[in-house]
Amino acid sequence: MTASSAPPGPGDDAPLPRVTPYFLRIATEGCPRRLDLELRAEPGQRGPVPRARIRDAFLAAAHAAHARGPRVGEVTWPAPPAHLRPEEARVVEQAGHWYRTLFGARTVTLHDHGLERPSEVAGIDARIGGWVDLTVRDADGRPEIRLVAFGADRPPARPLDDWSVRAAVVRLADWIGTGPLVVSWTDLLRGTRVEEVHDGPTCVTVCRAEITARLAELRARTADPRPERGGECTMCAHRKGCPEFPRAMNVRTARDSLVPGVLTLTPSAVEAWSRCRRLWQDQYLLQIPASDEGPPAVHGQRVHDLLRRLHDDGPCDDPARIDEIVDLHGGQARVHAELTDHARRCPIGAESFGHEVTLVRLQPRRPHFIASARLDAVWIHDGVLDLRDYKTGGVATTRVADDPRARVQAWVAEPAAAAEGLGLRVRYEHLAAEIVEDPEEWAPEADDVDGVGEWLAGIAAAMRTDEALAGVADPVVCRGCRYRSVCPDSATPGEPVWPRVDPDPDPDDGPDDAERP
Repeated sequence: MTASSAPPGPGDDAPLPRVTPYFLRIATEGCPRRLDLELRAEPGQRGPVPRARIRDAFLAAAHAAHARGPRVGEVTWPAPPAHLRPEEARVVEQAGHWYRTLFGARTVTLHDHGLERPSEVAGIDARIGGWVDLTVRDADGRPEIRLVAFGADRPPARPLDDWSVRAAVVRLADWIGTGPLVVSWTDLLRGTRVEEVHDGPTCVTVCRAEITARLAELRARTADPRPERGGECTMCAHRKGCPEFPRAMNVRTARDSLVPGVLTLTPSAVEAWSRCRRLWQDQYLLQIPASDEGPPAVHGQRVHDLLRRLHDDGPCDDPARIDEIVDLHGGQARVHAELTDHARRCPIGAESFGHEVTLVRLQPRRPHFIASARLDAVWIHDGVLDLRDYKTGGVATTRVADDPRARVQAWVAEPAAAAEGLGLRVRYEHLAAEIVEDPEEWAPEADDVDGVGEWLAGIAAAMRTDEALAGVADPVVCRGCRYRSVCPDSATPGEPVWPRVDPDPDPDDGPDDAERP
């Protein structure tokens, strides 16, 4: 433990360290400098948290519904607030549907936990924060903690596997008391509930031990609070003063603005902006969960994973190694053909700069933004820093230089190339057998990269000033959009893929003791 993050001793006025479920989750791999400053509750660049808009609106509706009666399935559910975008309102409405479906028949009394700010916890030398969501007591006085999510990647196997649930349990120890406790984690977009009944004191003890152990790992991680440059930099509230960003500054966020003081630009975000500003708003600004299926990504992710494994073990031009790695992971002929096709284009003997490496670059001048790009592979050979982007889908452009994503990659990578005294090249490798020719590669000069910087600055300025953020209403663009069913400007409207059910005529009114693990 460092002196800077040590808990205060007797007579000290310094507050206890502060930690949230998110920082508990990344305690062993997060940037040590960022973790240290967060643990010490140092002030920093705090921007808006748009994803909280949906949660806050749902919780307000749930509180109002519980105030109207002991069974929320029998009362009028409040409409979403008018300040939400239509897409956000649809998510809140869907969440209300599943909350009433899963919990509406239970007779409960809402408990106002009052844990909107980090709180001290007995037995833990830190203040614990995070969303607690809903707490209720059933007709027999049994306490119940309900944590909710909106379109999570996957549910936890058990509620107590989630750090938000563990944090809520220890913060509510006094309220939980000595009897049984019901704990649930629910994805209110898909109607997935994971619920258990525990002995209350035992549950608190287990969660307190998990958090105490994690705090020890967190403090070990911050013993040497050096910065680690990477994708986490885009989320950091402490770039000012960081050695990795000597020109960074704190930028005030306009009152009531949803746009942060320093925008984050990634290849996919800029491509989305270029395609449809409403898409950028929904996915990258408001972070609304998708209402529609996008292009399947399972195969592409698998090929990327195998390419990384192939390169980790040495040169990739040995057919026997390709046979071995494909056989170990399913033996698909398509995957074998794509890895073999890659091998003939890979710069054998080149020095690896990194695989699936994330580079970031800050624009300190107005309009302020930070750009980030995750690169499939970066090689050093023939006097260039060679950026490779592996593609398993169709060809979207005949020239790499025309792709907005490649332009962001080049701008982000240019300082690394300059530091090595290298030129820069961006190349797309299309691995599908039916594609016989890759797009024309791009070797930008210094003036080209400067032009990209000005282009990105123009995009950042428009993101900050365009209040309408209208959709393109183009059938071709809208057909593949992840928000086509909820966007008010959609040219291909429909119904979201979110599941719904008719009300159960005999719904479950709560777990019983037989469900206790």
